[in-house]
Amino acid sequence: MKPSKELSEPLQLIGRKTLGIDLNQDAATLENMSVSDLRQALQMAYDTGHEAEQKEGIESNLLFWQLMESLPDHVFFKDRKSRFTCINHSLAHFFGFKHPGEAIGKSDFDQFQNEYASAKFEAEQEIIRTGKGWYFKEERDLQSDGSEKWVLTTKLPLRNANGEICGTFGLSRDITNQKRAELELDRQHHLLDAIIKIMPCRIFVRDADDRFVMINEEYRKAFDLKTREEVVGKKISDIRDNDQARRIEAMDAEIIRTGEPVINELEFNQSLLGKQRWVLNSKVPLIGPDGTPEGIVGMTHDITEQKLAEERAHATGEALAKKNQQFETELFVARQLQEQLMSIGFDERPMYTRNGSHWNLEASYLYTPSHHLAGDFFYLIPISENQLGILVCDVMGHGIKAALVTMLIRGLMLETHVLLSEPGKVLQHLNEALTALAEDEEFPRFVTALYTVIDLDKGEVHIANAGHPAPIWRVQDSSGTHFELCPVDKIGPALGLIPEESFNCNQFPLTDMTEFLFFTDGIIEQKTKSGEEWGVENLEEAVLDHESDELPEQLRAIAEELKEVAGAKELEDDVCIIAVRLSPTEQSS
Repeated sequence: MKPSKELSEPLQLIGRKTLGIDLNQDAATLENMSVSDLRQALQMAYDTGHEAEQKEGIESNLLFWQLMESLPDHVFFKDRKSRFTCINHSLAHFFGFKHPGEAIGKSDFDQFQNEYASAKFEAEQEIIRTGKGWYFKEERDLQSDGSEKWVLTTKLPLRNANGEICGTFGLSRDITNQKRAELELDRQHHLLDAIIKIMPCRIFVRDADDRFVMINEEYRKAFDLKTREEVVGKKISDIRDNDQARRIEAMDAEIIRTGEPVINELEFNQSLLGKQRWVLNSKVPLIGPDGTPEGIVGMTHDITEQKLAEERAHATGEALAKKNQQFETELFVARQLQEQLMSIGFDERPMYTRNGSHWNLEASYLYTPSHHLAGDFFYLIPISENQLGILVCDVMGHGIKAALVTMLIRGLMLETHVLLSEPGKVLQHLNEALTALAEDEEFPRFVTALYTVIDLDKGEVHIANAGHPAPIWRVQDSSGTHFELCPVDKIGPALGLIPEESFNCNQFPLTDMTEFLFFTDGIIEQKTKSGEEWGVENLEEAVLDHESDELPEQLRAIAEELKEVAGAKELEDDVCIIAVRLSPTEQSS
């Protein structure tokens, strides 16, 4: 049976694809086939064609998924409600999913904070509505855990087989690290620009042809330019056409050629701004990516005002040094006068002697002020033929003020001639005068004093104390000879503190040879190498070690021992010591 005309075309297809025959060339073969055979052949052709289509679809699917999984970028497909229908592994990892299937049915609201998810939703709905997408758009995402991400996104409408929009699809690339680097670079650029703007010196960058690339605000002001940008591309000689500009261009060319920088080069009368200017120049080559100089970066600091100030300061310093030298000379003279006044009655050793009817007196002193002028002083006052007064004072502070107070006290002592033999009244007189003066804040606040009257006829010592350290004296008892603090138990306040204060007198009779050591607190408060005060006990031992020496040698030995324990050539405080040795005359013996 011959196949019908309706089957000729399918049979042609069958013959070609399945049976491997051509109807035009193998008609005899078909004429010999029954209808049942043709049906069987047609079914075989259909099955074979279907398998081929399936195979082709599978291969296309495989290629699609290989592409999806090999891309490092994020690939996604969404439906019309912006719900994920398909994502690749890269995006799944970005979202924190173990498998892309976990994203199906979810939306951006599940992954990002509401503000960013809403923006994405509105944009995708606009694409679905208009059919217009975009390419390579930067987006900042803030994920639900608060972490910030930056992505470069392409979003387009997704169409079905009929060409209808059924959702969106897109591709995004994580550019977080790149974006952070850009933002940091931008931040550093703005920071550098801000620093350059406020620098009080002229900063510039010029290229290899010595044309300006950039200047700072200080440079613009110095050259009276309207904007910083107007010099870009110009040379120095375009701004200032003179020999100085050409000299600078030649120097810059040499720096670019050799790569040798110039650092803090001081120049005078070489500035583009005119004569009589001091400038400090620093220029370094601008090195390009290939390591060769491609320009120059420089800084010019106008230090004219500073140099003028230095010159004025130098001149002032010289004048001050001259005045200071004059002042030092005057202070030295004042110190000599102060020492001469205290040394009245002493010989060059220095020794002072006085013989009475029953007692003989020897005295010596050690006086080393820590400054030119001191507030420590003593005053030997011959009262009568057989009486001698010794005043020891310590004015608070040092220098001229303290020294002037010592001169004042010396003058006040001359007013009390009728009272000199009464120590308590002498201190009372000094106290009243100093209390009145102490109302002035510039006046030293107080003065400690010890006034002693020695009677060589009666063999008596009378001591009045105004807050001053008691003297030490030589004692001989059953334990032998030693030095200790004299028991001056009647002690009044320092002078100048309490008005109308009375001062009592301590009396000590003389029986054997006696030695007194009057001093100010500078010697006992001197710090040793260990940081402790030397103290009265060490002073007592030092005097005892040299009790057989002549008084001047004894005091010098004490001073040397004090310097040795202090470990210093000069002592910290004023040192004032008066040694008095009293011995009975042969007639008294």
